[in-house]
Formats: sequence, structure tokens, C-alpha cells
Amino acid sequence: MNNGLILAITKIMRKLKNKNNKIFVDYLIIGSGSIAFRHLVNIVKLSPKKKIAICRRFTQNDDNKFINAKIDIIQNLDLVAPINNKSIAIICSAATMHIADAENVAKKGFNLLIEKPLTVPGVKTGKLRKICKELKLKTLVGYNMRFTNRLKSILNILRKPQYRNIKEVEISVETDFRKWRKNLNYKKSVSFNKELGGGVINELSHEIDYLRLLFGKPKKVTVKDISNTNSSFNIETDIIATFEYSEKHPIVRMRLNMLSKNTTRYCRVYLDDSTLTMDHMKNSLLINKNRSTQSKYYKDNLNDSYIRELKNLNDAIKSNSNTDLEFEECLTTQNMINAMHKSLQSKKSIAIR
Repeated sequence: MNNGLILAITKIMRKLKNKNNKIFVDYLIIGSGSIAFRHLVNIVKLSPKKKIAICRRFTQNDDNKFINAKIDIIQNLDLVAPINNKSIAIICSAATMHIADAENVAKKGFNLLIEKPLTVPGVKTGKLRKICKELKLKTLVGYNMRFTNRLKSILNILRKPQYRNIKEVEISVETDFRKWRKNLNYKKSVSFNKELGGGVINELSHEIDYLRLLFGKPKKVTVKDISNTNSSFNIETDIIATFEYSEKHPIVRMRLNMLSKNTTRYCRVYLDDSTLTMDHMKNSLLINKNRSTQSKYYKDNLNDSYIRELKNLNDAIKSNSNTDLEFEECLTTQNMINAMHKSLQSKKSIAIR
């Protein structure tokens, strides 16, 4: 994020003076973490004149950095309403609260951007589906990796006939979640707390979403927990998942490790005479074929994908069209996530519905 922009926002911040007055806004952000602040900065950058409110359920020492002349802090969602039918609510609360928060603001008429993962196993989504359908709301689930140029490129390549005979797919992530947020004790983060939706499956579910985008929905999944035993951790941190399709489709093997000394993130597709490697850390796509290598490096950065997803939702609202990942469509990704959790608990292969 642009430090100058953050500083400019910080200098003009204020707190809500009258907490009893209803506020009508263009954007409502629910949450107080780094992703909420990222969305705030992007909205101010794209639409500096829009009215914004942030719902933070707990008073924090850094409240001042969130508020400017057109931004209000609230703790009660009853105090806020959409300014018109183009207003958007961005759900950045804990994953366990996503659906409840989305239901609350959808009833008011807010269009929805729900951060990933959509929810956690066991939470029902039927009521939200009904509300969105009845009020004709536009929805987008925040798997922003879909909006990177590298993912769009490999998707276009895999649609070509010469790249359809896939033999195997390998997806791997190695990272250390304790270093994700420099100014936050990792033990106080959502990532560390199972009750809030933490754990490697939910935290690294981008891979699950783009697996479905690139290769379709698998028939079943088997998940093995290979986390190191640590009494201070109540979350899974390192898993291997095997996704099975029909006989004519490849097996996809996925390794997700959020407690690693290494830092890697890639998707490798093995074909008859070539290999495609999408490297998320290098923002690149490599094609190895007949002992030759073609490589392409992309100039877009991480924040570009967040801006694109926000524009995608706004464009869908203006044109009355669908977003690139509607709430309804993302339920398939959520079913895959739910099946992974069930396999992890049962230590069995689980069919994906």
C-alpha cells in the first residue's frame, strides 16, 4: 500500500460523534484487520468522495488510522444503511461470522464482497442465498488471486486443445503464518484460532478455489495431517490433500504448509510433452516443452488484484451483470473445503457434493 496515501488518510481521521444517528453509506467494511484496512485504502484511492463506515466490534488503540472525514467507526450494524442500491458491504470479520454478518447487511440492501473463505463447515447458507436472490443483490467472494494476470494466462492456456491432456497436477504452498502480520502477536490472530476459522485449509483456500477454476470440481478428496506435534497449536498447519476426478482426469496433489521455514507457492501441471509452472512468488508462468523453456513475468502486484475485484463488483452492479465469483458459485469451493475438513477429521476419503 502507498505509505503517502495511508499518511494522508491518517491525518484527517475522526471518530463518530453521535452514535445514535443512522449513517447512510456507499461502503460498509466489517472487520478491523489488515485486509479491512487494505480495502479501505483502495476505496479511498478509487472513490475519494464516497461515504464509508467501518464496523469494529472492539475498541482498539489504532482506531485513528481507520477514520477520515467521510469515514465513521461504528460497533452496531443497526446504525448503518445503504445510501442507494449500489452500496457495498465488505465482510472482513472472522470466517465464523461471515454468513451472519452478510445476512444482516444484505437484508438492508447492501451488495456483498465477502472475504475468503466464504464460511466454515457447519454454517448454513440457505437464508443468505434467499435474501440475495429476492433483493437481486450482486455478490463477490474475495478470492482475489482470480484477478491476477498469471492465473488468467494459465487458464487461457489450459483451454487450448494441445494442453488438455493433463497427466498430473502438483500444488504447493510453504509459508510461516507467524510472520504474516508484523505488528500482531500471531497467537491473537484469526489464523491461529480454530474457533474463528483458523488453520491451513481455510487460510490457504486460494489454492482450493483456483484448483476448481482450472480443473473443475473433483469427485472426492483425501486429506492427511502431517503437522508437527505442538501443544500450543490447536490448528492444522501442514496437510497433504489428494483430489480425485474420473479416470480421464488427472489426480491433483496439494501440499499446504503454513508453518514452514521455506517460502514457496506454485502450481505445476504435467502434460504429455510439456510442463506448466505458475509461480506465485515470482509472479511468473513457465512452459517447459521439448527441452526449451518459455517464461513470462507479470508486472501486476498483490494489491492490483484487490483493486480489480472491487472494480469487478462495481461494474457488475452498474451493468446488472454477474461478478467473476458470485456467492452462489463459490458454494462449490466451500463444499470442497468442507469435504477436506471432514476427511481430516475422519481420516477417510470424502465425496465432494
